[in-house]
Amino acid sequence: MVMYAGQIVEKASAKEAVFDPLHPYSKGLMGSIIVPEQGLRDVKLAAIPGVPPNLKNPPSGCRFAERCSYCLPECRVMSVGLREAGHERTFRCLYSEEELRKAYLKEANQNAR
Repeated sequence: MVMYAGQIVEKASAKEAVFDPLHPYSKGLMGSIIVPEQGLRDVKLAAIPGVPPNLKNPPSGCRFAERCSYCLPECRVMSVGLREAGHERTFRCLYSEEELRKAYLKEANQNAR
């Protein structure tokens, strides 16, 4: 499980969570890990902008919204439950699994240029 600000944002097998994260926080977290493999040492680490929310007064809506590069206006006000994404896999996001995958692919293609 991947947690952010006291909530589960993704539940997946370890392999899925590390190599195929769905939630934007999980994706950012995995992009910030140093990979010691030969040929990958020069890959730049990604940073997650901003700071975690104050949990004494958590924000309404998605707790990751202020730091999320995919944030929609609704994310700041709507609270979302865990969504199904296949066999025993769940994630917490307004975007569907398909929409997230398309956004990640688009971003990867832009970064490859």
